[in-house]
Amino acid sequence: MTTIIDLTYVLREGMIGHPFHGRTPVRLAGSLNHWIYASTERRNPYDGSRLSFANEQWVLNGNTGTHMDSVWHADPDGVGIDEMPIESGLGTAIKLDVSFAAGARAHITPEILERAEQESGDSIRPGDIVLIQTGWSEVAETDQDAYLSDHPGLTKEAGEWLRARSPRTVGIDSSTVETVDGARESPVHMNFLKPASLGLPKDDYIVIIENLRNLAAIPVSRFEFIGVPLPFEHGSGSPIRALAVVS
Repeated sequence: MTTIIDLTYVLREGMIGHPFHGRTPVRLAGSLNHWIYASTERRNPYDGSRLSFANEQWVLNGNTGTHMDSVWHADPDGVGIDEMPIESGLGTAIKLDVSFAAGARAHITPEILERAEQESGDSIRPGDIVLIQTGWSEVAETDQDAYLSDHPGLTKEAGEWLRARSPRTVGIDSSTVETVDGARESPVHMNFLKPASLGLPKDDYIVIIENLRNLAAIPVSRFEFIGVPLPFEHGSGSPIRALAVVS
């Protein structure tokens, strides 16, 4: 039996969002709504009720909600979200539960990742999608300010530890992969999205997914992950519908 677990925040006005990304999303009236359309007196051919349609417009930053960063987000010479390989958000994933050490403003170090990997009973394989469970998404339900300003994050050394294991993608259930202290220099973003700064080929990037939720509901360490972005032309990122598929 296959179980699908939704790891995605609902997109809505007033939702939690990184302050650098502006007030987003904003919902605007569309070109159709049920009340105006009803005046056309068109009828449903099955029951005779008034035919009615509605739509709306959304204004949103590409890095809103549960989202994938493009390389261009951190590298002006990098590819946009429309050019990111579909496999960036599609494939075999492993979950590392670091919630035992992920309190307010915590630094997730290589030692913490190693312990989480050991406790998972598995290990990161080249090409894996690695999802890091801090448990911080639970804070989002009760204290939005703390979620944004006191979150745990990966240290520079933790980013290097992950790169050495060659994952294709790293996701986290926090507003950013960075620590609060490291946000100014953003070493994890630079490591993952701007590999040329490490002397590596520019296409040797590691994809970043942020603002995951509900990772604790995944009952196994290894599963299939789906989280495909919308192809905004040369976009900095895109919301995704993140799903864990557990067999």
